[in-house]
Amino acid sequence: MRIVVCDDEPLARERLVRIVQDSGHQVVAQAKTGAEAILAVKEQQPDVILLDIRMPEMDGVRCAQKLNELQHPPAIIFVTAYDHYAIAAFKSHAIGYLLKPANRDELLEALSNAKNLNAAQLNEIRKLEDPTARPIREHIAARTHRGVELIKLQDIYYFTADQKYVKVRHK
Repeated sequence: MRIVVCDDEPLARERLVRIVQDSGHQVVAQAKTGAEAILAVKEQQPDVILLDIRMPEMDGVRCAQKLNELQHPPAIIFVTAYDHYAIAAFKSHAIGYLLKPANRDELLEALSNAKNLNAAQLNEIRKLEDPTARPIREHIAARTHRGVELIKLQDIYYFTADQKYVKVRHK
């Protein structure tokens, strides 16, 4: 994955860069402030940004909010020394929140989670691939002596045609 690392502390930034590169990912840019991070994301189009919260000029939460305004924002993983910003971080659509010093395994797990798509995202991708696609049918409507009933497709054994009628055999 292509990653931007943003932290105002040089040692913390170097440590994150080393962990990311040792795990086979590519650090495409480093930033010291939220403003620098936004520029780096616009130029590099990374998959993920590792973002500190307390930084000069623009804090990480504000930076994340600005990043989410982009057409294709990166996944945001906060790496910070402060646990009390977690709610604000997740309100800014973060996919991870690690406390410093983040250990290698936690960071790699967060990066792995960044690759996973949820059902809503997959559904939107399918719509983009085929805008004429309709939702998958799960039921059929059948007129019976009780009125119109919905029958689950998974409960149907077979259909038979009987002149102008169709019969359905189901559970």
